[in-house]
Amino acid sequence: MRPDDRFAVLRSIGKECIHEDELRLLLKKKTDPTCYIWFEPSPMMDIEQGIMKTIYVNKMVTAGCTVKILMADWFLQRHPKIGSNLNKIRAIGCYNIAMWKAAGMYLDRVEVVWLSDELNHHAGDYWPLAMDVARKYTMKRMARYCVYTVPYGPERLPAAEIIYPCMQVAAVLCQKLQVDIWLFSMDQREIILLAKDYCEDINRENRSTILLHCMLPNLLEDPEFQDERDPGRTIFMLDEEDDVNEKIISAFCPPKESVRNPCLEYIKSVVLPWFGKFEVVQKEGNGSNKTYSSMEELNVDYESGDLDSSDLKLAFGKAINEILEVVGEYFRSNTEAQALITARKFQNQITADIRKIQMQNKEMFDF
Repeated sequence: MRPDDRFAVLRSIGKECIHEDELRLLLKKKTDPTCYIWFEPSPMMDIEQGIMKTIYVNKMVTAGCTVKILMADWFLQRHPKIGSNLNKIRAIGCYNIAMWKAAGMYLDRVEVVWLSDELNHHAGDYWPLAMDVARKYTMKRMARYCVYTVPYGPERLPAAEIIYPCMQVAAVLCQKLQVDIWLFSMDQREIILLAKDYCEDINRENRSTILLHCMLPNLLEDPEFQDERDPGRTIFMLDEEDDVNEKIISAFCPPKESVRNPCLEYIKSVVLPWFGKFEVVQKEGNGSNKTYSSMEELNVDYESGDLDSSDLKLAFGKAINEILEVVGEYFRSNTEAQALITARKFQNQITADIRKIQMQNKEMFDF
């Protein structure tokens, strides 16, 4: 594969690319750049974490990259329930790895790296860097990057949330990892920009290219007013067919509107990359059946009204169920994989703890 072709493959992964010119130059000089994918183990794995990550990793492998998935187990210790139990976190991580295997990720050509191991191996380089980042910036700025502010409230934000950005920046910039390309999701963008600012503040040249991939939107209308614990907001890797159908029926899909339409975003990011096409069987009276190979074609028909929202939802649900059937069959036929599903029980404990914290905050502020 030529450098320009490899660039096109990698660039298709990222909604945004930081240091794009460096990526072009890198691919001309190096046939097997080292790509790290940042991943925090998740007890409730959704299809963005499972299917989209599989698509991205397989693209990187196809482009000739040496791919490593960095399981950020150490950072999950800040979670209100999981805490410092690394064995529990590793169990969740192994469940995630089994999901990727079920989805067809090229794991035989990918190295899974645990961040806790890397921190132990490179402590002398990592911790001074993390401390230097912490010295450079104020508490107020660090609080901007905290992701678990909602369950705590501003008055009860744990210090663990404050040190998280410093530690993540240090992980991104730790030279011992020898990273050429990083892949993060867009929700990590602000911390990545913090790393960029830090390099500029200390006049350090950071040559790693950062790819930021898109995130799937909330399926529900007016997601800012929806409970983040509502399972209808997204599709999970182990959702049954009836679960998927119910979620898609309830999903926000305004007729003739392609902008901010979560169903179309799912089709763009999951269905089309997976199948290479999107097949719609239209109800009688709605026109002929159609096969779309690009979002441009699909958007034109949808915006014009030639494609009805109900027909689109039916085709969308059918496609997602076909993808997840492969995953479900793997777990049904693999006893070791079935045992890993027990990691999901931690999610109920986590949710219960978050609710308890929210109630405590409410009582405190009401008083």
